Amino acid sequence: MPTLKNGEMIPILNSHTKAQIVNYIAEGGQGEVYRVLYDHQEYALKWYSKIPMSDAFYDNLAHNVRMGKPNDHFLWAVALTEKVKGKFGYLMPLRPSEYKEYGEFLLGDVRFKSWDLLFKAALNLADSFRILHSRGYSYQDLNEGSFFIHPETGDVLICDNDNVAPYGVNLGVKGMPKYMAPEVVLDKSRPNTHTDRFSLAVILFRLFYIDHPLEGQYTIQFPLTDRIGAKLFGENPVFVYDPKNAVNRPDPNAHPNVISRWNLFPPDLKAAFTKAFTDGLKDIDSRITELQWIEVLVRARGMLVKIDGREQFVNAYQPDTLPKECRILRTEENIIALAPDSVLYMCQVDKFSEDYKTIAGVVRASQRDKNVYGLGNLTNHTWTLMIPHKEPVVIQPKGFVPLVPQIIIDFGNIKAKVF
Repeated sequence: MPTLKNGEMIPILNSHTKAQIVNYIAEGGQGEVYRVLYDHQEYALKWYSKIPMSDAFYDNLAHNVRMGKPNDHFLWAVALTEKVKGKFGYLMPLRPSEYKEYGEFLLGDVRFKSWDLLFKAALNLADSFRILHSRGYSYQDLNEGSFFIHPETGDVLICDNDNVAPYGVNLGVKGMPKYMAPEVVLDKSRPNTHTDRFSLAVILFRLFYIDHPLEGQYTIQFPLTDRIGAKLFGENPVFVYDPKNAVNRPDPNAHPNVISRWNLFPPDLKAAFTKAFTDGLKDIDSRITELQWIEVLVRARGMLVKIDGREQFVNAYQPDTLPKECRILRTEENIIALAPDSVLYMCQVDKFSEDYKTIAGVVRASQRDKNVYGLGNLTNHTWTLMIPHKEPVVIQPKGFVPLVPQIIIDFGNIKAKVF
């Protein structure tokens, strides 16, 4: 039963204002969530009505309010209430209804409209935690209930940010089973940036492969008691596709998704997850950083093309296997598959850019000859086209570069050759 009544006024810390309870929304493990009216806007109020929270937890929340959200993907605390009879809560933006729970994607109740949107969601997650960690904070309890995803845009909203704390500070949370790093499972470490990276790898793996990276034929033999869970996920975890240990391969009946998807995605993605769940299980320095995930995801997305209106992944490292509609663009750092309607992002044409969202170029087929492609310059600066035995040609913004084998495109601080 809700402990707060509709219309009740809750005082806001360090303010002469109050939030008015509009209605009860839901109940969780720590308390309740309400819709409230504050400063002429509606917010969600998370109210800690069940478990007594420490003064340190309260002070950390107040600090997070002052710090402000790392980026727009966080449903961050915007105000903290005063304590009312020992209880308190914090206000955060309401989650729009079009954003769906991560668990709904795992169950197949919600699906991305395209593979491209799946990559956008993964990139948004990796970049958000890159920004959080760069500010000296760790999330500490990343799990399947931590965020919502818009299936038609790939946008993400990260919730339950009340345990976010400065590096080295922990307020008692350990995390959710199967998402905790092995050293946390074994009580050898408290949650921190390094353990966040393990949890993020699990989240990303399940986003792409649905099944859990450490659950296979070996783990499903046992009832998941605390003691057995500590052994399987703490003392001796084994990646389902560990190249040196096949004991825990996916079970065809219990884990069909990872079996069907493991060879679907490009090799860069498989290599990153293999490292994350082999070397990275015990060696924190072998865990994939957020920036590394962004680089991996951008490279893997660069092998997604659309041919005859249908998306498909190709292996640009094996040109002989590519459909005839594909061209290859090899830069100093990446190899990219291009087909009509493929796009290049700023981070692919500018070695100093981390912008994986802004489109820098788009491929179009010639109206006269569908076998002739051009790369449109959507940036605000010129490119230089270098053709063997000819003078360089300047490509102005909105101009097109013919994607002819052996030409070189100088994007400014990075060059690419067409194959």
